[in-house]
Amino acid sequence: MVQLLQPTLSWAAEFSLAQWENAGIMSTVHYYSMRQLSPYQGTVQIVELPGFRAMSIDGGTWQVQALRQPSRFAVYGVWRAGASQIIDNEHTHALLAALENHPPLPFALADQLELWLLDATEEHLPLALLASTLPQRSPPRVTQAVWHPTLEGDTSFVAPSLSAFSVAALPHRDLIAQRVREAAGPLACAQWFARDADGHGLGRHGLRIGESFIGRHLDTDWFPELLVSEDWDAARDRDLVRDFHDWQAPQLLTHPNLSRTTRARLERAACRQAEKLYALRALLPEVIEHDRVQTAFVEAVIRRSARPMAVSA
Repeated sequence: MVQLLQPTLSWAAEFSLAQWENAGIMSTVHYYSMRQLSPYQGTVQIVELPGFRAMSIDGGTWQVQALRQPSRFAVYGVWRAGASQIIDNEHTHALLAALENHPPLPFALADQLELWLLDATEEHLPLALLASTLPQRSPPRVTQAVWHPTLEGDTSFVAPSLSAFSVAALPHRDLIAQRVREAAGPLACAQWFARDADGHGLGRHGLRIGESFIGRHLDTDWFPELLVSEDWDAARDRDLVRDFHDWQAPQLLTHPNLSRTTRARLERAACRQAEKLYALRALLPEVIEHDRVQTAFVEAVIRRSARPMAVSA
């Protein structure tokens, strides 16, 4: 199983984005985000400096972790603007300054090394995103190539496009997983790609990858824009994958590299999940349909304010 690599301080020193001077000490601070994958669970924002890192999935609440061993962190406390559990002292002053003065959210995606499940064609093109990690590291060895659409036991994905079909009594997450598995073939292949700023990919090692595929260059258009390719022969399969992405729309909208057409489509889908979208409002790099999104935010606030009243009643 490929696991998401945790950011390390050695990498931080190589990827400095900002510096703060606190108590006469110049501390290297850097801000970045990573996708949570295997399965996909949105993005996590990270503030990192020597001895500490803080991580947030919504941009408001930050879990602070302290370095206890050369590469191991332990939970230190929670930080929120105006409500911090972290005491300001000589050890934490730089951390608190970095959190209080962080640049605009969302931070740039830094996990530019991507592991893709490949399709079963002769070209072995990217089909579904399995994992990602930070650049300037050797990606972990791939031992299996299985794409998981949701966390184990989560059957909340329902594809509206399947309502017109008589399908087996399987959760829709299992149906999309089955289709992706079939498209990958009986001996699934996976490959790491180093993506550049323009989205081009340089192929590295993987699973069941021939030597001729290592070092290959793929243009941006050969990579799915989202999590799974939406290019399928059957309309039913295309609709199923689009439904899955629409279900993930609030989290996907935190990605900064979406086309405006895709972002507008995901906004419309996310507005049908108003509370999830509202929870991630600080992480939206761009909004296309402002009125529609603002209406969804108002709906979410009304629902949240009404919930305690409904419980007490």
